[in-house]
Amino acid sequence: MNIDPKRRIRNLKSELKKLNIDAMLVTGSSNVSYLSGFTGHDSWLIVGPSQNYLITDSRYTEQARKQCRHCKVIERKNSLSSAAAEALNKIESIKVAGIEDDVRLDIYKLVRRKLNSRLIAVKQIVEKLRQVKDDQEIAFIRKAGDIAINALRLTLEQIKCGMSECHLAAMLDYNIQKQSSKPGFDTIVAFGENASQPHYQPGAVKLKKNDTILIDFGARYNGYTCDITRCFAFGKANKKYITVYEAVLEAQQAAIAKIAAGVSVGEVERAARDVITKAGLPQYGHGTGHGLGLDVHEMPTVSEKITVGKLMVGQVITIEPGVYIPGNLGIRIEDDVVVTKKGCKLLTPSDFKDPKAINNLSQL
Repeated sequence: MNIDPKRRIRNLKSELKKLNIDAMLVTGSSNVSYLSGFTGHDSWLIVGPSQNYLITDSRYTEQARKQCRHCKVIERKNSLSSAAAEALNKIESIKVAGIEDDVRLDIYKLVRRKLNSRLIAVKQIVEKLRQVKDDQEIAFIRKAGDIAINALRLTLEQIKCGMSECHLAAMLDYNIQKQSSKPGFDTIVAFGENASQPHYQPGAVKLKKNDTILIDFGARYNGYTCDITRCFAFGKANKKYITVYEAVLEAQQAAIAKIAAGVSVGEVERAARDVITKAGLPQYGHGTGHGLGLDVHEMPTVSEKITVGKLMVGQVITIEPGVYIPGNLGIRIEDDVVVTKKGCKLLTPSDFKDPKAINNLSQL
């Protein structure tokens, strides 16, 4: 991942200063990557008053030195906890150190026990910075969307009766990887009534003529992922399926039309749910969307349950209303948008969303 971390580190230090924290121990892999450019694993970052330290082991030392030119790389010989405490203790003028609050309790206790300075758990300080994307991050997500839709197009051209859900998911993943990318998360492929389970895991169920299909998938480009859901009929969808599909599409369009900087996420969610209610269909149990970037689920959450905060320019969010009728059908339509001052811009191609596109998939 080709980034310049100077601005990101500077923004973090500004937030730490408000909390009277002298240095920060960053343990989450995505947060470490965001602040340093490092894409390996099992490594922590110390953001110090004047120097930053990437703590890793011999498996990643060479990689870290290439990717983290703004950090001093420490090759640890003991545990990450011990190495981090030792490194912090060597930095002068540290009275208070911060650590991410989602770290395991035993790790927190070990670092605190070995640390000479005071240790404070800090909640989502890096995640809050990550939720507003810069132009490069937005371009990466847009590119991931192009790769994903192209992979879907290639996959649909190969679909056949008798193919299992797992087979179709593997084929889609392969077509993503053929483009020097990789899946952003575990691909969901659900045939027929299985689609009523929002986070269904593909199985051995075979595709039959006139089956409906839900595919929830994403590609990852330069560390950033997209998140897309499309629905189809392998043959001809029945009238009920088409009616529900059109309602879900209208709900998604209503939510997207509501998005703009300064709008509450609750307003966006209500716009989608009002359409579902008006159509006399059951409400979906998940949120209308979520932030995404280095992780497939990031801040903010698009939900009526979130009662504070407004959308901000540069946030990238999914919009994914759905209707789920157990034993019958499941339809979700999902795209990614970036919030602008007066609205939003679609980052994922709108291919395969027109109601006409859900029919006669076997004729593609």
